[in-house]
Amino acid sequence: MIPDNFGEFLIAITILAMIPGADTMMVIRNSIRGGFTDGAITSVGICSGLFFHATISGCGLALILYQSAQLYHFIKIIGAFYIVWLGFQNLWDAKKRYSSAKGIEEISARSETLRISRSLREGVLSNVLNPKTAVFYLTFMPQFMSSGSNPITQIFFLTSIHFCISFIWQCLLASIVGKAKEVVSAPKSRSYIEATAGSILIGLGIKLAATE
Repeated sequence: MIPDNFGEFLIAITILAMIPGADTMMVIRNSIRGGFTDGAITSVGICSGLFFHATISGCGLALILYQSAQLYHFIKIIGAFYIVWLGFQNLWDAKKRYSSAKGIEEISARSETLRISRSLREGVLSNVLNPKTAVFYLTFMPQFMSSGSNPITQIFFLTSIHFCISFIWQCLLASIVGKAKEVVSAPKSRSYIEATAGSILIGLGIKLAATE
């Protein structure tokens, strides 16, 4: 099952996991919002989405997406809209969270009850709604698969490795941001940080929508 060029795969997938993008920003955003736990749960959602792309690639659906410009564009726009919406939500939360003591209490109560499910959902949708990941799995993974082995088994094995590497890297980011969040406790400073994260997400969403 382990391909002959497994070492090259590990190097390539590690570099790709560390390249900043919408998933990375999603982990940072939620780590700012709720600390390490929110960031780690978001990463679980993001990395779980990889198995969705592995499944559709194994079933050949990614090939349809690759060949259909209209379908690719449609899914890309939905994903971009979702990221932009999360960015605006971050800007709104930054304003609401620190505008008054009441706002702080409302956000804190909401975070306690909904943060885990929301972080998981946001992570999954961020990854699943990115058609570039599906095309990536269709074009990249076959380079590390042997012709004599079951392709479904191989792609899920490689996806599991991708999951582990991405999860470790994103949890490291979540830990760093979570620690920084504890140090920067002043409401005004944290408001600026959240607003900055929201603005970056909006920019990433617009960039995703604009790219071919």
